[in-house]
Amino acid sequence: MTTIQNILFPVDFSPSCVAMAQHMKRAATIFQARVTLVHVFDLYSHAPVQFYVRSISQVAEERQKLAREKLDSFLKSDFRQANT
Repeated sequence: MTTIQNILFPVDFSPSCVAMAQHMKRAATIFQARVTLVHVFDLYSHAPVQFYVRSISQVAEERQKLAREKLDSFLKSDFRQANT
C-alpha cells in the first residue's frame, strides 16, 4: 500500500493559504508525512523603476530576503514544529 510521504504546500500568504495551513498540518500528521513549503515571487511584478536605480541582482536579493522573512514568519506562526 502506497502512502503519502511528502506534501508540497505552495504558500502565497493569502487568507485562504493561511487557513489551509491547518489542513496541511493535519494531513501531515495523519500520513506521518513531511510538508515542504514553496513560495515563488515574481521579480518583475513591482515597480520597474527600481531597475533604473539598482541592479537586477540587488533588487532580486532584496526581494528574496523579504520573501524569506515572510516564509520564516509563516513557519513560526503556522508550522511551529517545522525545521527551516
